[in-house]
Amino acid sequence: MKRIQFFNIPSSRLVPSKLKLWVERLAHHYGVEIENFIVNVIGKEEMLEMNQNHLNHDTHTDILTFDYGNQQVIKAELFVSEYMSVFNAGENTQSIENELLRLISHGFLHTLGYSDNKPEQKRLMTEHEDRCLQMFHEKQ
Repeated sequence: MKRIQFFNIPSSRLVPSKLKLWVERLAHHYGVEIENFIVNVIGKEEMLEMNQNHLNHDTHTDILTFDYGNQQVIKAELFVSEYMSVFNAGENTQSIENELLRLISHGFLHTLGYSDNKPEQKRLMTEHEDRCLQMFHEKQ
């Protein structure tokens, strides 16, 4: 059973039903199945605590992706920092909505095996994020 859910999305312009259709289009585009895709937008302190507990990092991050799938079947839970999405939006002259979409795209792409550890990987990841954002804004 496919389950796509969004919690605490801080923008009335990002309607969960529209987000769900978008994620389904992404899955179709990338040729994968979705079993479970959960997105949680959380606060600054909660993200810091998760970073400390799960990654032993004492820093803030914009997204944590917990991937339980196998790159053909997505089973994942994403935690997106509302604080960092607002900060990143300002740094990149983006709307908060687009920054949230970029972060969700980023987590989705990680579940497909994309990485961003090296400059070339980061460039490729950014290209795919741009395509994902474009797919959200396309009229259906």
